[in-house]
Amino acid sequence: METIQKIWNKKFVLLFITNLLVLAAFYASIPIIPVYCQEIGITGSGIGIVLTAMSVATILFRPIAGYLLDNFNRYRVYLLFLALFCLAFPSFIEFPIFGALIVIRLYMGAVYSVCGSATMTLASDVLPPTKITEGISRFAFTISIGMAVGPYVGIQVQNHLDSKASFLTVFSISVIALICVSCCRIKYPKVKRKKFSIKDSI
Repeated sequence: METIQKIWNKKFVLLFITNLLVLAAFYASIPIIPVYCQEIGITGSGIGIVLTAMSVATILFRPIAGYLLDNFNRYRVYLLFLALFCLAFPSFIEFPIFGALIVIRLYMGAVYSVCGSATMTLASDVLPPTKITEGISRFAFTISIGMAVGPYVGIQVQNHLDSKASFLTVFSISVIALICVSCCRIKYPKVKRKKFSIKDSI
């Protein structure tokens, strides 16, 4: 990889924007999903199950996410899984069934576990070695900003549009994130792959 001298280099800025948009899209969907569930007849504990499914999948898939990022080109892995993450939002519209929504949320959890793990790693890879701690501290602001802005965006969209249009809006935000990171083009040397081990991954 090329030598980088400053924190706010082009690739770092693109990754910063990408992560901010991904988190904003994710948190924007949280207030939209319960309303959508009620619209299609899911109430009470059913809504809770749909929302919780993603967290379960994120935790369970995390060891696999770590293996993928360590043993494959992590930039390409991130591109692939971010594209898969984008597809989750229109899927809510296409499959308005309780069981299908659980599957979609499990799917989101799996792909998001890779995306969430990859961004910090990619950011550290495009920072000067002497400024990694400082740079990651700044990069972490995307989490706080995304958590603050995302729900507000979701609520505002939900108040002015129907649920289907809301999901398409969030989908658009995630696609913009995908475009940003596609412009980043981080190069990695070929990685020597190790055999997958649950024990080592955990």
